Amino acid sequence: MKTKLGALLRAIRNSKRLTIKEVVGKAGVSSSLLSQIERNRISPSLDTLLQLLEVYGVSPAKFFKDYEIHSRVEIIKRDERKIYQRKGFKYEKLCGESQEKGNHSFSAFFLELAPGQKRGDAVDGHLGRELGIVVSGSAQLIYGEETYDITAGDSISFFSQIPHVIENVSDLLFQAYWVVTPADGEDYFDGKIT
Repeated sequence: MKTKLGALLRAIRNSKRLTIKEVVGKAGVSSSLLSQIERNRISPSLDTLLQLLEVYGVSPAKFFKDYEIHSRVEIIKRDERKIYQRKGFKYEKLCGESQEKGNHSFSAFFLELAPGQKRGDAVDGHLGRELGIVVSGSAQLIYGEETYDITAGDSISFFSQIPHVIENVSDLLFQAYWVVTPADGEDYFDGKIT
């Protein structure tokens, strides 16, 4: 428990771009104490923790919710994956639900597109970034006004704000691992669970 608590407090401080000196001046704690907390040498008292959270502008409820989410390891067995499927395409969710919540959320899935099928939106993008690793087949990424060919072994990454479509223009099944951050939720899949 101590390891995760200290690391999370350090991550919050860093994300707020605060130095230890700035925090100790506002929270009324010593730099030695804060350093020991962040290095997991000691656990903070509840009063000290609340003082730090106030300086960071994070409510205790949000902190403990994030702590619960970030401290969970999820293993999804191959035969227990949720599958979203429609004619011509299939997504297999690879990450657990806890990874799809919070500030650093992401969604990971295995994507299959049959020949001639496409996924995405040529008109609207969405917040975030995407990373794809092509396992087999080939496809085209239509990204705004540009078109990119991707084949087995390629990886591709891009900002998702630009409208984008992945289209299988070959005669073979296209398969890829895909990661989207932040998580877009189940609406991203636009399919049904099987």
